[in-house]
Parts: sequence; C-alpha cells; structure tokens
Amino acid sequence: MIGTRAALRYAKAAVQKAIEDGQLDALAKDMETVYDTVQSNRDLEAVLQSPVISSDLKQNTLQAVFAQCSDAGKNLLRLVAENNRTRNLDGIALKVKELYQDHLGLIEAVATTAVPITPELEKEILTKVATLTDKKVTLVNKVDPTIIGGFILRLDDIALNASVAHQLNSLKQTLRSNAISWQK
Repeated sequence: MIGTRAALRYAKAAVQKAIEDGQLDALAKDMETVYDTVQSNRDLEAVLQSPVISSDLKQNTLQAVFAQCSDAGKNLLRLVAENNRTRNLDGIALKVKELYQDHLGLIEAVATTAVPITPELEKEILTKVATLTDKKVTLVNKVDPTIIGGFILRLDDIALNASVAHQLNSLKQTLRSNAISWQK
C-alpha cells in the first residue's frame, strides 16, 4: 500500500528524526534500498504482507535482510515491524525518498519513451522542464516499447502524453464516434 496516510506519517517522523540526528542522507539511501528490495523480491513482500506471520518474525527478517542499514534506517524498520505496519513498508520508503528530495529542493521528472533517451535530448528535456518549476529537476527515463514512439512526461501532478500509442488511440476513438454518427 504505497499511498497511505500511515506511510506518510511514518516517513515524516523518520525524516524529522534523521534531520535532527544528521542522518538524513543515510536514511534516504537505506529507504531506496528497502524500496527496491521489496519491489523486486516477491517472497519478502509476501512475508511483510502476511497477517499470519508474527511481527517479531517480520522484525527479525527485516534486520537480517537490511543489516547494512544505518541506525536511522534500522530504527525505522524496527518501529514499522513493532507497530505491525510492514505491509506499508514500500510506501513508507517511497515517501521518505519524496520528503528527502523535497528537503533538498529536488523534483523528479519521469520520461517514458520507446527507446532510451540520448544525453542531448535529456539536456533539452531538462531545460524545458526547468521552466515549469523552481526546483532542481532530475530526469528518470523509463523505456516502454508499447508506446511505439514519442514520450510520456510526468512531473509531480502534471502528465503530458505525447506518445504515438496515445495519438493512435485518440484517432481510433474519433473514428468510432464519427462512424456511429454516420450510421444514424
């Protein structure tokens, strides 16, 4: 459950404590590792989501899997397990990343393209996106061949879909609605 209020509350508390302790960078790095690990390991995700497995066993599992974490990361993982919120762990980790970026004045733009973006095109996109926000923009490129061509750009709540697949779907809808009106 990535978008829960509980995830945001835990993330805010962890980030605030990490700022006070001077461990914000370490916490952010730890939570990025946690998020990536949980997302890529279905067995770990199943353990964290299971209502049958005890919180003690979940806590021991988290300690073993994430033994390399900083004190801030270990404390957050312990707290999450003790309060039986492991089902929200990926959401908490994602919210920590977002709060960390916000604290640093960064924003992430995600460009989905059919092929990888060239460095020249990346600079051009970053220049154009920078006009939309006063924060420092980092670009993440996701490759999805199903969009055929063009791009989909997401920046915070803004989404621009200039993909060929989207344009073809729009054309298909237009043709269908025109065909229906011709039949009447």
